Amino acid sequence: MESPIAAIGFSDIEKKYNLEKIVSGILDKPTKQVASRKANQDIIAEYLKEFGKDMYVMVRIVVRADQKDTKLEIEQCEPYLSSHYTVKVEDLSVECIDDEYNYYAICEEAETGMQFIFWLQNVVEYTEAVEMMQTFNEVQIAALAMEGTVVLPIEKDEEDEAVEKEEREKIKVMLQKAREGDEDARAKLEEEEKELDDQLKERMFEEDFLSIMSGYFVPTTLVDATYAILGEITDIQNRKNTQTGEESYLFTLDVNDMPLEVLINKANLVGYPSIGMRFMGTCWLQGTIVTSK
Repeated sequence: MESPIAAIGFSDIEKKYNLEKIVSGILDKPTKQVASRKANQDIIAEYLKEFGKDMYVMVRIVVRADQKDTKLEIEQCEPYLSSHYTVKVEDLSVECIDDEYNYYAICEEAETGMQFIFWLQNVVEYTEAVEMMQTFNEVQIAALAMEGTVVLPIEKDEEDEAVEKEEREKIKVMLQKAREGDEDARAKLEEEEKELDDQLKERMFEEDFLSIMSGYFVPTTLVDATYAILGEITDIQNRKNTQTGEESYLFTLDVNDMPLEVLINKANLVGYPSIGMRFMGTCWLQGTIVTSK
């Protein structure tokens, strides 16, 4: 499986391209940069260089206050996809994983109740907003695909779609009531979930998995925000890395009623995409927490 950086047009990064030169170029001539001094007097900065529309490599550096000699420490060097969709969320929390400035956000999509974790892109902006006592209820998320396949849609008639829409609206109402403390609504949600699980298990004996599930969003690991994703393609755009010339697809997916942008290197996609087809793949989820400017 490819690294997430292949999605923005740097496939086989270790053999084809000199990562040290890429990092040096980003630090010397970034497209944009932000920096902040933390309460412990450490300076943290994020340098981004654009390699195509919406596609960046970000280098996050730290200058530690407790060191006698001033020197830059590179904390992370990661591919970065800028998202265009804002999602309202509940129960948002942020945790450091592995080191002091590697943040992951955990939240629940407000309308569907779908829970997810993503690597936080805007650490500098977020930590400054925390110091200003801001509250947060919106995020912008995107996914970088390591591999993917185009699969056929599920055949539905108008009646099927109407029933599904009615069911989704009913669940949204119950979810909101449960958040407000309605125990009956919470119990009904649990009952609906159990019934759906039982129905799926029963159908799996006779039907193919992809003919049953129109979409899914399943974590493949516990900590690094990697997901198995299946969703309907609602928009397709082309992207090209200005340095390597490699081409990528930028899909907008409908994943169980949540919009999600997914970027994949064309070389890593099996099948020819078109609107209405579905995308199935393994993706690294990242995003920003929306702050008050």
